[in-house]
Amino acid sequence: MIKNFWLACAHQVYGAGKCERIHGHNYKVTFCIEGPRLDEKHMLIDYRIVKQAITKKYDHHLLNDFPEFNPELGGFSPTTERVAEVFFSEIERLCMEQINKPTVQWVEVQETEEATVRYERVHT
Repeated sequence: MIKNFWLACAHQVYGAGKCERIHGHNYKVTFCIEGPRLDEKHMLIDYRIVKQAITKKYDHHLLNDFPEFNPELGGFSPTTERVAEVFFSEIERLCMEQINKPTVQWVEVQETEEATVRYERVHT
């Protein structure tokens, strides 16, 4: 299953020239979930669960205000790469809570027309 949704966030990327100033993006988030079994609703995961979890927390917020995106609070600067990684982890957690235990394969975050990042966990 591949789904996408949009959310609007602001951020500052430290050490990145003009991107050090607060600015915002309309991020397109696309994710792929796979699994051998469907749940009781005949889905891998209810797409609305994923969308709601991420938009409820991050939509229309300054990402730097969250510990995961603030180096002073133990996190990392909110680059698109880190945004994709954090969203992957959140979707992975949601999958683990499902009775059928689907798995997230990858998450893409499109920041601009020219910049998209894909995060996937490499298994060694």
